[in-house]
Amino acid sequence: MKSSDIPRRAPHLASLLVAVLAAVSMWYVVSVRERLEAQLEVTLDYYGIPANLVITDGLINKAVVRLRGPETLLRSVTQSKLIQAVNLSHIKKGVTMVPLTAEHLGPGFRAFELIDVQPPRIAITADTLVERAVPVRLTVDSPLRNGALTVENARVDPATVTLRGPESVVEEISHVPVTIMVDPTAAGSTVHQVITLDTPSLVTAIPPTVKVQYSITSGRTTVSQRCKVEISAENRRLYKVEPEELTVLVEVPDALVKNSRYLGQLEATVSPPDLDEGESRRVEVRFRLPEGMTLLNPGTEEVTVSRKKK
Repeated sequence: MKSSDIPRRAPHLASLLVAVLAAVSMWYVVSVRERLEAQLEVTLDYYGIPANLVITDGLINKAVVRLRGPETLLRSVTQSKLIQAVNLSHIKKGVTMVPLTAEHLGPGFRAFELIDVQPPRIAITADTLVERAVPVRLTVDSPLRNGALTVENARVDPATVTLRGPESVVEEISHVPVTIMVDPTAAGSTVHQVITLDTPSLVTAIPPTVKVQYSITSGRTTVSQRCKVEISAENRRLYKVEPEELTVLVEVPDALVKNSRYLGQLEATVSPPDLDEGESRRVEVRFRLPEGMTLLNPGTEEVTVSRKKK
């Protein structure tokens, strides 16, 4: 070996040594000095639930994880919303323990050291998903007591619905109740309604609504009712009516004979014709009746409308 080769190799060895020291320093900075811990909240998104099962208990929305990793990576994670998919394809009927470990949380956490997860596992309760046809049963509720109102000719369509849900719940349901809330003001009329079925949690009705038709019957009573004649016009202050009140005979359901609010819905109005000042004319009265009320014999069908003098 020539002595001239020794000075040439010395700079090469020095460069190699500097490179090694630089690499060790970078490793220390990234892997040791800047490795921090952070506690994060992770939203859980479940998938893979078997088609023949329904989960009845155990699902939680979020888990808390503690991670250790490079500061730069942790900073990027803490600034974003974490959503982690949880595979439930392996669950069975009954209770299944689903661990929330690094292996089960997926690749999104593999860049970090997972220190802790709370809860470390979740207990998933599942039941067999079944369908069963049950009848719809009508019940009547009324604000009036003592049988003042009667519901007749009640029909519901469809009369049978299909319930879909957990076997342990569906098997205990013999029928779906539908409550008819009777409106006293609708006495003497036929009512049509679309009612949404009320089912237990996790149970779905197919279809979710039913059509209900029924008649409300009640005894009828004739009463004498006084009502003020109102002028139907924007400039009604320019006119006067004689007489100002009318007494009429009306027939109402027995249940509403003493209901002043209902009786007060009887209205009498007149539309004034074109009149000169001081002129008057007989005008037909128009009556507006609440539902269930019948006008029998108006005491006066016409009133006198006059235009006032300035």
